[in-house]
Amino acid sequence: MAIAVTPTYYDPDPDIRGTFVGFAKLAITGLTAASGNTVPHGLPRPPRAVLLVPGAAGLWGETQAADGTNIYITVGSGGATAGTAYALY
Repeated sequence: MAIAVTPTYYDPDPDIRGTFVGFAKLAITGLTAASGNTVPHGLPRPPRAVLLVPGAAGLWGETQAADGTNIYITVGSGGATAGTAYALY
């Protein structure tokens, strides 16, 4: 099964410096357990921060920092193959 990402974008708000910060909820399915996964985020720029919220089986970790096109998630053996990532960008 291929990795699928369903984004929900929220209106950007200015931070204390007046820079607009975007926020997105990314529903992720199709991850491979016991493996590193490359997840295309589809955001207009690299995320400043990513919060991973795995499904009930848990066992997610960030393989490396997100870049301009992908989030990198390692799923442990028997871990959740679906969940959510929240991204500030």
